[in-house]
Amino acid sequence: MAKAVKMVPFRLTPAVKYLLIAIFAGFLIQQTADQFFGANLLGVLGLIPAALVNQAWVWQLVTYAFLHGDPTHLFLNMMMLLFLGSEIEALWGARRFLTYYFFCSISAGLVYLLLQVWITQGLHTPMVGASGAIYGLLTAYGIFFGERTLLFMLLFPMKAKHFVWILAGLEFFTSLYSRQGGLSSVAHLAGMASGFLFLYVSTKWRQRQTQKSRTSKSSGKSHLRLVVDPAEEAEKKPKPKTWH
Repeated sequence: MAKAVKMVPFRLTPAVKYLLIAIFAGFLIQQTADQFFGANLLGVLGLIPAALVNQAWVWQLVTYAFLHGDPTHLFLNMMMLLFLGSEIEALWGARRFLTYYFFCSISAGLVYLLLQVWITQGLHTPMVGASGAIYGLLTAYGIFFGERTLLFMLLFPMKAKHFVWILAGLEFFTSLYSRQGGLSSVAHLAGMASGFLFLYVSTKWRQRQTQKSRTSKSSGKSHLRLVVDPAEEAEKKPKPKTWH
């Protein structure tokens, strides 16, 4: 008999909800303004190495993740954020989740910037999309929920840890053989690598803090002393005998 696949129950957490709203709004506003009103929000908010290096438009390292090139790109990233991000936020809380999310996103943007400057193939080629952060979430999901079952291509059930490795392999080969999307794929891999680094360092730091706490507690035992309530002690003292 075929084994039934137990799927993860769906939930929507607060930080993920606001990220989804912001990403969808960013796509809608940028596409509408640029295509119908002749604006250039892509040039202002997208990650363009020349603008960041020459004009110090550092906000692009954050805002580029709220823009997307087309509806398919937008839909896939929003679906991944919805299903993976909510699980991770429920585990960590909103503050740590957002810190991790933007750390992966900014790290992916910095790697793209450095590669464009170093390779000098297209300093005016913008990068948009939340893929760097999404691949960071994949890393975290594969580590913390590795035994859970996901549907690859919505058809094939597999464990989350295998799903992450397959996507990493696809990005690796894309970066090797694609001329147009190669650097973006490397940036996605950078999002995965930075996510792993974040988790490794934060875990080591927490372990060190726990060890310090245990050490201070054990060393503090020698300073403990018994405090006796004088009133209680007086009650326990035997009363003097009297003769009648």
